[in-house]
Amino acid sequence: MSEFAGRTAVITGGSSGIGAAVARDLAQAGAHVVVVGRRAAVADAIVAGIAADGGSAEFVIADIRRGDDIDNVISRATSHTGRIDIAVNSAGVFDRMREFDTYTDDEWDELIATNLTGVFRCMRAEIAAMRGLGGSIVNIGSTVAHRGSHRASPGYVAAKHGVLGLTRQAALDTPSTQVRVNSVSPGPTLTDMAAPLVAEGPEAVRAALTPLNPMGDFIDPARIAAAVHYLCSDDAADITGVDLIIDGGQLARL
Repeated sequence: MSEFAGRTAVITGGSSGIGAAVARDLAQAGAHVVVVGRRAAVADAIVAGIAADGGSAEFVIADIRRGDDIDNVISRATSHTGRIDIAVNSAGVFDRMREFDTYTDDEWDELIATNLTGVFRCMRAEIAAMRGLGGSIVNIGSTVAHRGSHRASPGYVAAKHGVLGLTRQAALDTPSTQVRVNSVSPGPTLTDMAAPLVAEGPEAVRAALTPLNPMGDFIDPARIAAAVHYLCSDDAADITGVDLIIDGGQLARL
């Protein structure tokens, strides 16, 4: 399939989890994928796998907390065709629930620097590179952007609310920038963080997830990638400012 042939896609956090699934999906659809991350060995394996499947990809090491690193990503990505067509902002960190009054300034600052400020800086650079040429940005959010969480920290929840706000605000500029901006908010997803629970077996998974997710199972990252694929495609040309929730019915209980 060559739906995205001749297009360049930048995937932050593309070396693992949802980001890696997105990188594989877009490469299979013909895009040249720029995998952005901090762990070279892991990212190199993703790039090698894409190449083995006949796709085109490269790795750029970057920490999205650093403006110079983001500038380098944009420079590398635009060196192929002179433009970026797709950007997926998946880089982020997770920290578990703390009591509100025990959450420290350092914990807050570290998480916000990556999960919110880093996303803002990436979006700013991506929009500048795409302006007037057309393009699609998809931010990976979370269902905690629509509620609180008993499992995530105050910083994580606040950051994901912020990413949803950035998505909507940037979408208001679509008529002048010609850049569509959307987000995808997954529920419990089968990433590395889920491995300990998965190891306990399917009954343990259902027991843990059914109170959260009526379907009682983790979401496959490939399904998140399929949603991102759609939002980046020409079929979604009229869609901007949308948050696509993929949660197995989790928010239906609200």
